[in-house]
Amino acid sequence: MSWVADVLLIFSLGEVWADYMEPVEADETGESVEEPLPLRNINAWLSENNWRSLNRLDEYVDTGKPMQSRVYGGAYNFLKISEFIEVVKAQPWQEPQNVQLLIQNEPDDRFTLYALPAYAGS
Repeated sequence: MSWVADVLLIFSLGEVWADYMEPVEADETGESVEEPLPLRNINAWLSENNWRSLNRLDEYVDTGKPMQSRVYGGAYNFLKISEFIEVVKAQPWQEPQNVQLLIQNEPDDRFTLYALPAYAGS
């Protein structure tokens, strides 16, 4: 038996790049860290619960210009949706107002948008 939830996580480039194209996080060589801390934490939670990491989707767009946001997604069997939403909203986002989480549970006809400011308690 299967019960699949489709997940899209969209956030601004501000999670990766600060002002003047300086990386928010850099490795030991000064290069930008491709996956920001919130995403690494979300993927760690998924892994701890025996799901695979979210896949980066925006890099597959080939229309002449790069997307101006980061888009990640996945399809998960029996995803603990309420827990997942809490994990996403608990992350130290640089620009939480620019984070969007879309989830379509198997019986739903469309995605539901979860915008972080609606959940942010801080």
